[in-house]
Amino acid sequence: MIQDRSFKHAVKTDMFILSSALLASNAYAQTITINELSFTPTIDGSAAEWQSVDSSSVPLSKTRADGKSDIATVTVKAGTSGNLVCFLLQWDDSSKDNQHKPFVWDQDKGKYVVGPQREDRITIQFVMEGEYTSNWLSGNTFKADTWHWKAARSNPAGVAHDKMTIISNEPIKKAYKGTAEDGSTIYIKRPSDQGDKLYTTKRYATKKQETMPKYIMTENPQGSVADVKASGAWKNGAWALETCRKLNTGNPDDVVFSKGNAVKGAIAVFNHSGDDDHNHSDTLTFQF
Repeated sequence: MIQDRSFKHAVKTDMFILSSALLASNAYAQTITINELSFTPTIDGSAAEWQSVDSSSVPLSKTRADGKSDIATVTVKAGTSGNLVCFLLQWDDSSKDNQHKPFVWDQDKGKYVVGPQREDRITIQFVMEGEYTSNWLSGNTFKADTWHWKAARSNPAGVAHDKMTIISNEPIKKAYKGTAEDGSTIYIKRPSDQGDKLYTTKRYATKKQETMPKYIMTENPQGSVADVKASGAWKNGAWALETCRKLNTGNPDDVVFSKGNAVKGAIAVFNHSGDDDHNHSDTLTFQF
């Protein structure tokens, strides 16, 4: 669970990572083919090893017409290497935003206040069970594995924040209660996978420097929450993110991939924005 916000706000924010009332369709926009790689990627945010791998350009749509997040496409390369599945995700971004809500000293108030900076982020989601759609408000119920890479709150640890999304028409303890497009009640829960917290929050009673970090990363996090190894690098106006994870981690909170099968999912990108301001794909099919 995201530690810096109330539960309801955390779920509501994450709810918009891959869903919007604008996504009324469950059309499969395209298929991402995942073939066997001839190499095992070094997870360092470099695209150099991937030059010979075919790519897919995935179109993204804005969730808000007045939103500042303006990423139009994300290029996806993917493949398996032994018991691993790996992705290279690339998208244009004019600025490197790797701070998230830092504390900035306010001299007039004599205390730190939260700064306006917001980190760049990308999310990939894969269905685990149920009738998946990228429109979480469709009324469909499902369980999905969510890999949430954050430039400030996961990249320093070399992972993507591994979480789950559970959408049900039955009450769930500590879930967000919402309304689907057909008027029915839905319950949405967004728990982190088992294991260490990736980061904790810190506050400062007295001035130390003009700007101080709000989030403190956990060194070498352990558990299912850190299953997805990831490294993102920003260079010349673009992000390159590499991720790798075992096809089958053996953990109940992770999707199981197998060669020859197809998995529905979706991608969303946040460009130094928060809440519902992002760019999202339609429902995708990841074909192994």
